[in-house]
Amino acid sequence: MDYSALGFKEILVRLEADSVAVVTINRAAQRNSFSIGLVDELVRIFELLDKDDRVRIVILTAEPTAPVFCAGADLSGGWNGLSREEKPSGFRDPGGKVALAVYNCRKITISAVNGHAAGAGVTALQLPFDFRFVWSGAKITLPFIRRGVTPESLSSLLLPRLIGLARAKALLLTGATVQPNSPHVQGLYHDVLPTREEVFPASLSFAKELAANTSQVSVAYAKGLLHHPGDTVEETFLHESRVLAEASKSQDAEELTHAFFERRRPNLKDTVSKNMPDSYPWWTRVDVKSRL
Repeated sequence: MDYSALGFKEILVRLEADSVAVVTINRAAQRNSFSIGLVDELVRIFELLDKDDRVRIVILTAEPTAPVFCAGADLSGGWNGLSREEKPSGFRDPGGKVALAVYNCRKITISAVNGHAAGAGVTALQLPFDFRFVWSGAKITLPFIRRGVTPESLSSLLLPRLIGLARAKALLLTGATVQPNSPHVQGLYHDVLPTREEVFPASLSFAKELAANTSQVSVAYAKGLLHHPGDTVEETFLHESRVLAEASKSQDAEELTHAFFERRRPNLKDTVSKNMPDSYPWWTRVDVKSRL
């Protein structure tokens, strides 16, 4: 698939030679603010990349010359401008749509935060990703209660999971602005870089190493286990046992083992479109469009 032919306006998409897809927010003139158009394009691209066997890693970033990574919601039309639905019962959080698309992506996802980030620029464009790289000087803020609204983009679930309930409350209930080295966000970032220009190269180097040495199918399995564990330790034990038995029989398992002992780069062939078993997914998917 040629992503440049899909007519995206709010994002730029390119495929690196090493199975890495790079998605760049293309709204610098609007401070990369979170618009309905950006929502639609991000949801679409993550759903497409999830199914693209050429892609092993997805990086989201902003142009380093942009004034910010993401200034949060585009409020030029007020809060009502973020929804096409008039009835509250039919409303679905736009940031949540993006967060779900990222969270459900079976590929490894990386957010390369090379500038300041507010609101959905944190909740939708960082929290649902597997890894987060950030500039040490970035200002990070979740100002929802200071705007008369509430946490969104799955942040009430994901933020406590990532940094603990106490730290999540310190951010969400104060609306304070912090920086990546603050104890309030300890554990959130995989790497903190001294300059904004170093963020993307560091994330790309990390992505290429993972793309060359990890099984696409094993990644999908592992993310499924982490995102959808059993309700009890016994149920988790059964899930892990079944997945391990299936994965250990794969072509990639054999190839990665041989490559390890032979000290060479593996030749990986298994893909999520061709090699996922019928038992995946083992959880029930919720229809968020119809369920209240």
